[in-house]
Amino acid sequence: MGRRLSSDRTGRWQRTLSRRLAELQSELEENQRRVTQLENTLKAVTRQTNDISIGGPCSCGESFLIVRQRVIYCPQCEYQRTM
Repeated sequence: MGRRLSSDRTGRWQRTLSRRLAELQSELEENQRRVTQLENTLKAVTRQTNDISIGGPCSCGESFLIVRQRVIYCPQCEYQRTM
């Protein structure tokens, strides 16, 4: 009987783990879709706004750098530098 209880617990644990993994995969896929949507929107906005471009990631890690009128700045941490 001790083995049966252990086996039941293992089976429940594996089912719980499988459900959680499926939930996380679904969340990841949704987040990937949203990131793609945001990237596409940002690209369209920068195309329509001729004097702004997007640079690489800021050292703060929270945003990409924005380049406008020879000034590079981070909208998140407010880092700024003239080119």
